[in-house]
Amino acid sequence: MSTNQMSLFIRRFDDMFNKPDISIADEIFAPHFQAHYPLTPTLNLVNFKNFINGFYDAFPDFMMQICDTVMTNERLIFRVAYFGSHKGNFMGIPATGCDVMMPGIIIFRIEDGRVVENWTEIDILGVIQQLS
Repeated sequence: MSTNQMSLFIRRFDDMFNKPDISIADEIFAPHFQAHYPLTPTLNLVNFKNFINGFYDAFPDFMMQICDTVMTNERLIFRVAYFGSHKGNFMGIPATGCDVMMPGIIIFRIEDGRVVENWTEIDILGVIQQLS
């Protein structure tokens, strides 16, 4: 991935979460994309979009901040922070109105300029603790 392609991907990924516009996933991820998140089975592209929409159901103002980026030969790595106000059901917890912050690390595997796989580590337990 060239520097220009990486810059475009970062901008579009940021737009996907912060506009928000989940349809951008169709543009930046390959059709055979797979996502690995804690507490979930491997997600395909459709399931990934549903998973992310679930966060917007629970946290309508859900936002992401990219704190750091690292690029290797076929990998792009982000350290991120997610923010939101708990206004809907989240993992069986009814809305509390609490503001939460969830740190995370995302590793993307890239082929031909599109993401084919990602591994995301997010602090779900930390979010649950912030809601109690």
